[in-house]
Amino acid sequence: MAASVDRAIARLRRQLDQVPWLRGRGPVSYHYGQWVDATHHALMTLFGEDSPEARGFLEIVGTGAAERGWGVPLAPDHQWGLRARLDRAESYLRQLLEGLEKQAQAS
Repeated sequence: MAASVDRAIARLRRQLDQVPWLRGRGPVSYHYGQWVDATHHALMTLFGEDSPEARGFLEIVGTGAAERGWGVPLAPDHQWGLRARLDRAESYLRQLLEGLEKQAQAS
């Protein structure tokens, strides 16, 4: 159990470590779409395909390909712009990470 929590923590940290780099990519980024897909896949692997964690992430970044960053650029200040989505995703992943770290400390 502790090893799986440690792996989950490491995986979420890797995804979070990419956020500052992604912020410098511009209003539309192929890399952002890749990051969203990889992060969603990680959450499905760690918590389950239909888990609240994986579904919650999609609610933040969008459910369709265009909403997840594989489409037309949106104005930088738009709620679905790259920066706003990254801010929401970063906050969400940090909350998940904090929960896992508390779980690791308790065990």
